[in-house]
Amino acid sequence: MSARKLSTGAAGILLAASLGLVAPGPAVAQDAQQVAEKRSAAMKSMGGSMRTIKGYTGGRGSKDDALKAVAVISETAPGILALFPKGTGMGALPKSEAKPVIWEKWDEFGAAAKTLGEKAAVLAAAIEGGDKAKIGAAFGDLGRMGCGGCHRVFREKRN
Repeated sequence: MSARKLSTGAAGILLAASLGLVAPGPAVAQDAQQVAEKRSAAMKSMGGSMRTIKGYTGGRGSKDDALKAVAVISETAPGILALFPKGTGMGALPKSEAKPVIWEKWDEFGAAAKTLGEKAAVLAAAIEGGDKAKIGAAFGDLGRMGCGGCHRVFREKRN
């Protein structure tokens, strides 16, 4: 077989794999697991940030701690879609909490991620301003509409 035919064949396999026309092999499964682990770490980081901010609203911790925590959420939100490639949901990974509806309603999922970032920005501004009532309201809104807006529809908690 000539080198040209070999390279064309290899290119065809790569193209088919990238389009999902070839059954995923162990490397793809490993990549899915790595993505899921990265996603889990990002979500746990945001959860930790929410606990830090909640402490701040209750009089524990500093303004700087709260601003750092909300920055974690603000910086993570724009990259959320990249943490959810097809093939990394509940059906593919036993520990995943990502429901299939994520990929069925991708635009809504993207809007939820955008809302998370927007709500985090409002909270950051409230923290900067120092008004405890505004901070409390923005924190509640971030929890309900930001985190909860996604979790209610797109996540199924596993034991």
